[in-house]
Amino acid sequence: MTKNNQRLKEILGASITEYTPNAIKFTAISLHQLEQLLAEGFTTATSYFNAAPTTAQFIEFGKRCTDIGAVATFDGVAFIGEDGDTRMDTITVVGVQDLDFVGEFVKFTRGCDDIEVSSQLLFAWWD
Repeated sequence: MTKNNQRLKEILGASITEYTPNAIKFTAISLHQLEQLLAEGFTTATSYFNAAPTTAQFIEFGKRCTDIGAVATFDGVAFIGEDGDTRMDTITVVGVQDLDFVGEFVKFTRGCDDIEVSSQLLFAWWD
């Protein structure tokens, strides 16, 4: 395991759910962790998974969630390699009080493969 991969594991922490020979799967990382992955070069602003938004778009939307008092978390995969290639494929938002924001979420997640909108959470996943 390279130093970079060790640092990646430190950032992801308890969110790691599975290791494969080529990737680390993780769930429910915070906006701060996502920003840390970008700042430390484990992803790029333009990285994306299939039809999912880019890292920068996920961060921007996560900040929008924070602005309205909601919390966004992100799932994804970190492909193991020297340069680190981490991509998000899921967003979950809890604490939404404003129904207008639900419309923003649906617009943001357009093209997702699965979406859930309820009074408890907003969820979207790209395959």
